[in-house]
Amino acid sequence: MQDNVPTEIISWKSQLKKGTLELAILALLDAKVSYGLELLERLNELNLDVSDGSIYPLLARLRSEGKVTTQWVDEDVGHAHKYYSLTPNGRQFLRRLVAAWHEYTEAIDGVIKKAH
Repeated sequence: MQDNVPTEIISWKSQLKKGTLELAILALLDAKVSYGLELLERLNELNLDVSDGSIYPLLARLRSEGKVTTQWVDEDVGHAHKYYSLTPNGRQFLRRLVAAWHEYTEAIDGVIKKAH
């Protein structure tokens, strides 16, 4: 648990993360084809504090929806990795999500500015 952060803020941030994780994963895959652990590490480097229990079911759903595709690649060192990449459908969906994200965050910023 985070020091000096009220439980209700931690809960709120958790809900926000659940609602935006799909956007973050799609954006990362748009930048670079990646395997699951690599995505998890990149998300955590960005301070999103994501667990593998959250990311793998989401990747499976995105695959079943045709937004990502997978390919097993044998590594020279170690074991094979399942790499995820965006499909054209996934890339189009990401563009719509990004537009919706900007619209929503601009609206929230407007509310906050008017309230303060």
